[in-house]
Amino acid sequence: MLIDLLAGTTGSILVLILYTIGVLLVMGYSVGQFHLVYYYLKYRKDPARHPALPEVAPEDLPTVTVQIPMYNELHVAAQVIDACAGLDYPRHKLEIQVLDDSTDGTVGIVDERAVYWRAQGMDVTVFRRPTRTGYKAGALAEATPSAKGDVIAIFDADFRPQPDFLLRTAPYFVRPEVGMVQARWGHINRGYSLITRAQSLLHDAFFMVEQETRHRAGFFIRFNGSAGLWRKSAIADAGGWQHDTISEDFDLCLRAQLRGWKFLYVKDVEAPAELPVTVHDYKVQQYRWTKGRGQVIRKMLGPLWKADLPGMVKFHAVFDLLNVAIIPGIFIIALTSLWFIVALDRNPWMFTFAALFGISQINIVLVPFFSWVACSHYGKRFTGTLKEFLTTFPPFVFLLVGSTFMMCVALADGFRNRSSAVFHRTAKYNITRKTDTWRSKLYSPREVDPITWFEGALAVYFIGGIFTDIAFGSWGFLPFHISLSIGFTTVFFLSMTKS
Repeated sequence: MLIDLLAGTTGSILVLILYTIGVLLVMGYSVGQFHLVYYYLKYRKDPARHPALPEVAPEDLPTVTVQIPMYNELHVAAQVIDACAGLDYPRHKLEIQVLDDSTDGTVGIVDERAVYWRAQGMDVTVFRRPTRTGYKAGALAEATPSAKGDVIAIFDADFRPQPDFLLRTAPYFVRPEVGMVQARWGHINRGYSLITRAQSLLHDAFFMVEQETRHRAGFFIRFNGSAGLWRKSAIADAGGWQHDTISEDFDLCLRAQLRGWKFLYVKDVEAPAELPVTVHDYKVQQYRWTKGRGQVIRKMLGPLWKADLPGMVKFHAVFDLLNVAIIPGIFIIALTSLWFIVALDRNPWMFTFAALFGISQINIVLVPFFSWVACSHYGKRFTGTLKEFLTTFPPFVFLLVGSTFMMCVALADGFRNRSSAVFHRTAKYNITRKTDTWRSKLYSPREVDPITWFEGALAVYFIGGIFTDIAFGSWGFLPFHISLSIGFTTVFFLSMTKS
């Protein structure tokens, strides 16, 4: 009876509408990404699109304040302070501010390292607040006015900048129009597990294709919250750090670029960081980032749309803001695909639409292309790149599709909730080698959230989709349902076992 109801005319039209919405969301993403690929291929070998590092005498280098915002970073606080104190830069032009909102033993570690480095002649101050209002953005907003530097470099607690980081980035600020310089994120623990490999591909595809191409094409680029430098006056001119979203980095970089500040991305400067080592921590991070994106869309889409910008600059700025729509697009297609298969079997008139949907799936080449470019950074020659691709791409796909429900919830939460009343930090454990473990450390997860139970139900649902494909001979959907089954099963299992 239920099948007859769902596959009837009304049910078939309804599933067709929902499925079409999903396809349109994915296609909208694909149009923007294909256009970005065009610019990538056009400009990737054009050295004129990336200005050379200015030659600046040591006495003419800008004064830099390095800010390290942190909250309860027991396992990595000492390492990031030591790395920043070890930066090769004229000492009289370098200040380090540790913005410590911690409530645990991190406080003692921070104080001990600050005392140590002050004894070595470093200008290190610890900035603490009575309340954690505004979280990271609030700490940055309160500390920045007292910063001595004309340039502010920001590193999250899991980053380990190389000693020459400032010497390869700060000289760009001799150009008065430059408001921000962003470096590429590297990975301390990429090879730790398949989970960290999958996440590295997510970051690398963005930094090596999207961020680089937008920069070379003269489009808006992103400040990614860490491993970037800001001109202090650009922060103030753009309205300062604001904590009405939990993506304060994306929010500020849009406001600053709308004010006309020039942003630079330097792909050749890498700042290594620790990737989350558990699915739980990965989900916490992705939920926060996706919720923040929803809040920034709500806040900044209007100003972007109304801004007087060149056509392609505006198009790609809006697209970069909205491209997260592919997540609900994929999830809607996945959720309605079983229903679509049954309706298609009962309603031959739907085959025309199915054929059109099939043609639209040309976008499937985008993800492997971006992934291949990212893997070529590690593989160098073809055989090495192929090995990297075969060992990294499958877990990346499974982790991505298995996270779609969680990210849909986060995006909806961001649209619904203007405030950032709750900020869940991503635990870091100083994992740098395969032999390192996080299981006995303080911040390991201890509870299963409701989203995880829904992911388990979806794993069962998509396993049922495999049997539906076989029963109805719907072989085109079979690889999709296998990926969804493996993805949701893996994410559910690792969330339940806290791995």
